Order: sequence, then structure tokens, then C-alpha cells
Amino acid sequence: MIAWPALEKDITNWLEDLVEKTTDDTATFFANSYASAVSDGVEPMMNAVIPPGKEAAIESAWKAAFAAQSKSDTAIGVPNWLPVEGAILAYWTAAMFQFATPHPGTVTGVSNITTAPGAPGIAAAIDKAFKQEDAAKTAAELVTGYKNHIGTVAGLFIGLTPPPASAPLPVPWAGIK
Repeated sequence: MIAWPALEKDITNWLEDLVEKTTDDTATFFANSYASAVSDGVEPMMNAVIPPGKEAAIESAWKAAFAAQSKSDTAIGVPNWLPVEGAILAYWTAAMFQFATPHPGTVTGVSNITTAPGAPGIAAAIDKAFKQEDAAKTAAELVTGYKNHIGTVAGLFIGLTPPPASAPLPVPWAGIK
């Protein structure tokens, strides 16, 4: 299961650390810390995610968003963070999960994959997070946005029914914890 409090603490510590960092360093940290945290995710029957390894796209999106914001004299707002949202949605597109634990009605798994990468809303959460004056509040808002999103990811477990039929049975699921 995803250790959201640990991610929130890591983000808070990163933001409070006074060691000199670039926005590229922060983009790398945000992408890698997110990917590391969600790699412990499980679907409703506790089958673990097989990390898709798409954090490089999230990192690139963070870098682009930070670069765009730094070139603007005013806050760009939610649209600035849409590339990050898109990269996180892409991260969850067709993500595979283990299928060791059968879903109800099945005796063994054949496939377990996301069918919907989650609802939009991450960009708004990022924008709200960066409007906070305190590192802990920024981290809390960012993690809340991640949690709200990941609860909307949906998938499809395909398993075999018990013999003698042993026919494939698709079982939809929603939410990663």
C-alpha cells in the first residue's frame, strides 16, 4: 500500500532543506518520489502494481512547467501544471498489476491492467499546493491531489472461472491504495 505520510514528509523535507537546488533538481525529486511511493500501490484485491517505469516523462513535464513559470512575470495557474497532470495520467495508462490473488468468480488470473488512468484534477491540486506559504502545507496539498487522483484509476482483472467451464471472466476494479 502507498505510504502517503512518508511521501508528504519527504516532500516537506525537500522543500525545507536549505541546500541549493535547481528547479531541475526539484523536478527530478518530484517525479522520482512520486514513482517510488506509488510503486507500492495495490488494487482492491491487493495485487501489486508492476511499476511502469514512466517517471522520466513526469520529470520532463515538471521541468517544462517550472521553466514556463520562471519565464512568466505572473503566476500562470492551473494550465501551467497540465503537462504534469498529463504525464501522471500517461503513467497510469495501461499499467500492469500482478494477478496472483484472484478476483471474485475466478480461480486464477490471466491479466490485470488499468483501463482508465484516473480523473483529471492533479493540475489544480499542484496549483493550490504552490500557493501555500509553508512547506508542510505545500506537501500536504500535493499529496492530497495525488491521493484523490489515484482513487479514480480503474482497471480490469481477467481471470478464469472454476472448471469445468474455465472461461475468461472480466472483473472491473477501481481505486489504488
